[in-house]
Amino acid sequence: MSTGITETFALVAPEFFVRDVDASVAFYVAALGFTLLRADAGGDGRRTFAVVVRGAAEFMLAHEALLGPETRAALPHPRVSGVDIRLMVDDVDAMYARVVAAGARIVLPVKDQPYGLRDFIVADPDGFRIRFAQRIA
Repeated sequence: MSTGITETFALVAPEFFVRDVDASVAFYVAALGFTLLRADAGGDGRRTFAVVVRGAAEFMLAHEALLGPETRAALPHPRVSGVDIRLMVDDVDAMYARVVAAGARIVLPVKDQPYGLRDFIVADPDGFRIRFAQRIA
């Protein structure tokens, strides 16, 4: 699938192994404002891999079935705990309003933090946590 956007192979691009790539793409595009850059489908037509972008951030979404048994066995459980991916935005309050309107699961409501950022955390359908932040003026 071509979107007209060139894949840049970002310096850092987290890869999330998810239960349903189609559902994850829908969430990242509709709720978080990402653009679908690339999508690969399996024989049944359902996506098995996708790349979504928002500004300079690229996230890879791969179906968990792509993990081999050795890799799956070596994953910590629960595998999504203890990691937040932070994305800086120009207007964190507008982003928060968008995410709330989309009905996404808010982990931490928007607020000013003592480390100089105003931020919030949202969880995707598989529990991966995205922290949107803006510098406090």
